[in-house]
Amino acid sequence: MFMKTKGLVLFIGIMLALSATTGNAFAQKKLRMANWLPPFHHMTVSLAAWAEQVKKASGGTLVIDVLKTGLGKPPGQYDLAKNGVVDLSYHVAGYTTGRFTAFRMMEMPFLAPNAEVGSAALWDWYTRNGLDKKEMKDVKLIAAFVHGPGVVHSKNAVKTLDDMNGLKIRVGGGGVEMAKALGAVPVPMSATKAHESLQKGTVTATLFPWESVKGFKLSGLVKYHLEIPGGLYTTSFALVMNRKTWKGLSANHKAALEEAGGLNGSRFLGKRWDMADLAGRKVAIDAGNTISTINPSELKRWAGKIGFMEKVWIGRVDKKGLDGQKLMADLKATIKKYSN
Repeated sequence: MFMKTKGLVLFIGIMLALSATTGNAFAQKKLRMANWLPPFHHMTVSLAAWAEQVKKASGGTLVIDVLKTGLGKPPGQYDLAKNGVVDLSYHVAGYTTGRFTAFRMMEMPFLAPNAEVGSAALWDWYTRNGLDKKEMKDVKLIAAFVHGPGVVHSKNAVKTLDDMNGLKIRVGGGGVEMAKALGAVPVPMSATKAHESLQKGTVTATLFPWESVKGFKLSGLVKYHLEIPGGLYTTSFALVMNRKTWKGLSANHKAALEEAGGLNGSRFLGKRWDMADLAGRKVAIDAGNTISTINPSELKRWAGKIGFMEKVWIGRVDKKGLDGQKLMADLKATIKKYSN
């Protein structure tokens, strides 16, 4: 009897010891992720799909709750994660001008054929050059992605530079200089205000990827769409985590985030954006809208007007103590690698 009791005690002791050393790996953890877009928007859906990837990679033990109510305005999303208001957020770099200079080099005209290629290239280039450690050292960068090629959506036909002259156009943070160079009148605003501004006539055109036609219900407000090979622009997004939250995760949960995030996660979110672009383009087609592609000779004229932007961005990166020319060349080579 004594031997059985002693054996049982020994067994319980071993199990307790194992629990102490491995319990964190199997304990369920729930994280909160900020979201400022409406529930029907594709990014809300895509973030939930990405959260499922994380859950799967963790064996079901790491759950990310994508919030349904916004906790702050779009420009403040990075700081929500940085300051620990939430565990995770995704940030539009262009909404905080001057803060993430190198990260926004990806926003140059004509660079990426689609969001999947651009997102994979952005993550690879940015992290391989250690730029996340310089510009985002106060958070943990989980994924980096871009939207699809930027399109001109307008109430009246836009096909040439002459059509752009004096056009009041909604732009994001990075589109002001470009719109001015093309002769338009830029009206900077967040994406969520575009529908109302077009409805009121504050602007008569907007720069957006295709997905926004559906995501922000624009098909009845604009009737013309001008596509530009490689996109007139793109926008860089950072999916970031509070650093204290990251440090407090188990090794298993960190591994799950690195598997579902990083290059895989960046590519995943980019690919889903491409799917949303196809859906948005179909909405425009179904609405009977007119879709045009800029002709080659006109594209050269536009490129001539906005070619200075590359030098501007190189100069801004140089001022940060980095080699802008080298980084730009590496970025283009990285995009080419993923395009192939």
